[in-house]
Amino acid sequence: MIDKVLEYSDYHNMLPDSGIVLVCVSGGADSMCLLEVMRHISYERGFSVAVAHFNHKLRGAESDRDMNFVSEYCNQCGVSFYLGEGDVAAYAKNNGLSIEEAARDLRYDFFYDLAENIGAQRIATAHNADDNTETIIINLTRGAGANGLSGIPPVREQVIRPMLGVPRDEIIEFLSERGISFVEDSTNAIDIYTRNKVRHHVIPILKELNPRLNEAAATTVELMRADEEMLSDLADLFISDLCIGLMANTEDLLNLPFSVSSRVIRKLYGGNLSFRHVKSVLELCGNSNPSSKISLPKMIVYKDYDRIVFEPQQEARLEGFAQLFPSDGDSAIILSAGLKMSCKSVVFSEEMVNFNKTFTTFLFKSIDIYGKITVRPRREGDKLRLIGQDVTKTLKKLFIERRIPARKRSFVPVIADSKGVLAVYGLGRSERAVPVSGDMALQIDFEEINPN
Repeated sequence: MIDKVLEYSDYHNMLPDSGIVLVCVSGGADSMCLLEVMRHISYERGFSVAVAHFNHKLRGAESDRDMNFVSEYCNQCGVSFYLGEGDVAAYAKNNGLSIEEAARDLRYDFFYDLAENIGAQRIATAHNADDNTETIIINLTRGAGANGLSGIPPVREQVIRPMLGVPRDEIIEFLSERGISFVEDSTNAIDIYTRNKVRHHVIPILKELNPRLNEAAATTVELMRADEEMLSDLADLFISDLCIGLMANTEDLLNLPFSVSSRVIRKLYGGNLSFRHVKSVLELCGNSNPSSKISLPKMIVYKDYDRIVFEPQQEARLEGFAQLFPSDGDSAIILSAGLKMSCKSVVFSEEMVNFNKTFTTFLFKSIDIYGKITVRPRREGDKLRLIGQDVTKTLKKLFIERRIPARKRSFVPVIADSKGVLAVYGLGRSERAVPVSGDMALQIDFEEINPN
């Protein structure tokens, strides 16, 4: 047993030669075996062992029994013991999670925080070969791809699983030979959780078909993991070479094999994404509407002509911005547009002509302004007769011609007076109120700002 764990750990470069390995111990057979194996290896390697136990408060007195059992065992062995606890049922209800999901979230939050506080290099959990097989079957029933069929990762960040190559029957045999006691979780015997159903009913049938089921599952894991690693690398290469931030070219993405494009989408999304959601993003790429969008969990994906853009929903901006009435000496931040606006009165001169063509600075002949000048978002029916062009167009048409994404159009500052639109930031100005040398003029400047 110990040799098998050591060989598996060395193969995956799990164990340090010094420092602290935080062992997660529930008191069950698997975790008690892990604790003993880690203690034994630590004497040879030189690292120290500390124990973390999380009380989920789901089984009343039985949960307290487990906590006391692990605490007393650690005390007898001279191993540092750390306790965490939380109201899993309340957390699940408040966050819309299943009991299993909530328990895992709270448990791992405790493990990570504790590891940081005590300076532990590794967090060791007691997942074994049977757990890995069960995970593959559960993922298969949910429609998993190569990543899901790769099973439980041996190493993920700080978390290591040294016993992933050891079947459960060998664990029980090890504990029996050494006279190591453990506690039983009564909920493991009832079929209220998916994993229990698979463990009690599915696995026995599959083992009738193949008594070496765990070995077959391990082979599948190795093959799937190799494929996943290569395809993930190809997705990373596409992102580094062709993506700008969370933006991707739709044609480039559609030209990829689905095995790669699906991974690009998941990586841009930043987490797990269902097959249905991945397909919806690809359908968005092929949508003829250049300004369509879809909603994903906690994310909105926009199509901006030939690009798609992923934007976290909490960063999605409200439509437009508050209307401004600038006058001499005024300045204001238009945060949603990422711009600073300033206004001043000047005497127009010939050297200002080119300055007036930047579409970030505008000068208007003061006496030709009707009523109050305003800086505002676009309005339905807004029109602009661009200087030097013998045609009047709606702003909507101009935005389309300039390929300004629909989602950004409400954040483009429009300068207008009571007679209509005078200019549009970044787009152009009208032929009205054009100053000549010597005229008093109102100068409006826009400067990009970093909202952070």
